[in-house]
Amino acid sequence: MYKIYLDQTAFHLVSRQAIDKLPKGKTHLAGEYHGKTALLLNYIDMAEKSERYETVTLIATDVEKLKTDFFSLFKIVEAAGGLVYNQAGEILFIYRRKHWDLPKGKIDKGESKEDAALREVAEETGLQEVERHELLYTSYHVYRNKKDKRCLKPTYWYRMTTEKTALKLQHEEDIEDAKWMTKADFLAADLPTFGSINDVVEIS
Repeated sequence: MYKIYLDQTAFHLVSRQAIDKLPKGKTHLAGEYHGKTALLLNYIDMAEKSERYETVTLIATDVEKLKTDFFSLFKIVEAAGGLVYNQAGEILFIYRRKHWDLPKGKIDKGESKEDAALREVAEETGLQEVERHELLYTSYHVYRNKKDKRCLKPTYWYRMTTEKTALKLQHEEDIEDAKWMTKADFLAADLPTFGSINDVVEIS
């Protein structure tokens, strides 16, 4: 299964075997995909114009083919970031553009995912002594760039650890604040954030 966020709507790309697990209710829409990308565009247009549905589930026999067709409708912009843990087991969250987020950024041309994740954490938080560990999760979200072109951003999230907690925030990237919080405290606080951020924190 693949989960892609478009504003407040989560697209689920699933196999037929997952039908029994689909969310039910008036705010959850499901449809079958038979290889016509025009149908995918209709769903995407609908989600951009309305917040009526919390989820849109697309069902296919071949989920990988569905993923390929769905992704082909966007410019792909890859990013990487980190869930940085201190010695107390707290995660570093940053606050920018009215949302609590995790440090991340676009992968430069020729740069590896792993190197990009460490670089972005260092640039956005000022933390230099950070150890990168395993890949935790890949999130996906859709947005429009400055040229109004639809983009899909896969973000590769790595678990990281540090013994340092002194921060130097990158204010030019609109980062206003940062806070160390436990996973439980963050999820319980119901802070303004993104669905994809909640997902990666829950999985961590």
